[in-house]
Amino acid sequence: MRLFLSIALICIVNYCIYGQSSQWNQTKPGAWHYESNLPSIGHKLRNGNLSTEENLTFKKNISTLVEWFRQQYPMLNSPCGYDLRAISSYVWSDYTTKTDYEYAIPGEISFLFELFHADGSKWKIEPPQFRFEVIAVSGGHDGFYFSPEYMVNDGSRYDQTVSEKVDSTLQILAQYFRVYPFKESPCAGIDVYQAYRDGWQENGIQTIVVYNPQRPPYWLPVTVQEMADAHLAYYSLFQKKEIDRMILDQLKLEIAELTPEELAAPAYAGYESHFVLKVNGKKQGYQIMRFNPAYWDKSLPISAIQFLTFRNENLTDGEMLEQKQRAYPNYPQLFFKQIKWDVGLVGLVMQK
Repeated sequence: MRLFLSIALICIVNYCIYGQSSQWNQTKPGAWHYESNLPSIGHKLRNGNLSTEENLTFKKNISTLVEWFRQQYPMLNSPCGYDLRAISSYVWSDYTTKTDYEYAIPGEISFLFELFHADGSKWKIEPPQFRFEVIAVSGGHDGFYFSPEYMVNDGSRYDQTVSEKVDSTLQILAQYFRVYPFKESPCAGIDVYQAYRDGWQENGIQTIVVYNPQRPPYWLPVTVQEMADAHLAYYSLFQKKEIDRMILDQLKLEIAELTPEELAAPAYAGYESHFVLKVNGKKQGYQIMRFNPAYWDKSLPISAIQFLTFRNENLTDGEMLEQKQRAYPNYPQLFFKQIKWDVGLVGLVMQK
């Protein structure tokens, strides 16, 4: 009896781990559907209301971009094992200010793989998806460097007369972001950045930037001195509470510990013994960048697509096989592997 129970338990475990693919119908032909969630006419932008012409042009440019991918790749045009639902979205909210490095209208496009269950139903709520961004200044890397103070908005820690200065200095800090190490440029207009994981160089999260190579660099390095100045300008405004005065004193001590050579060096995220200015000039960690306002061709309308970024988990072949055996093929990863990183993709970035 015990032997029977042990065998049965092993069978159940093996089914749970390796038999899940039987839950999915991977041979059923699917359909394509495009859904636009782009803003309506009059939607408020950081630089004012979106005009009717800009709205219509932006929607047209995005739909053209979506259709280009559909025609290029059979996984989108002739789906099998899933319905393919493409969704375009707008990523700005109702902000009233706009920085000099934000020019064009940002958005994102998602390809949702709505897998078919063997029982005839379909995975519709948050199915596997591949997403890329239109005009994402940080490139979808490791995130913005500075974020903890975004909630400071009630004036309890600073004099109300300096509210505008608090906002402006916060905007300066908010422009900085970390980037993965540069890996390669398959062709002019495409750069690949990759963060290794688990010590393996053939995998790790990737970000691919598609840009106009005739324009100035899209990102600019940041020095440690620039980061120190930005922190000083911001924290000097917070003097109402003792803890804030202590933070400012600590910041000044941390800056004083840096040599002139390190202050002049490119900034990298992290410093083992500092907790306010967590930046080093020793090339340790991810480099800190900011978007270059000069990259934008402002002779083009804000509806023009001038910058694209893609993110890839970059699973190994072994990881892909393991997922397929355990459940279903990793369709977003399979789609990414089919993308041709060449001049055809660069041509999607509008020149004029």
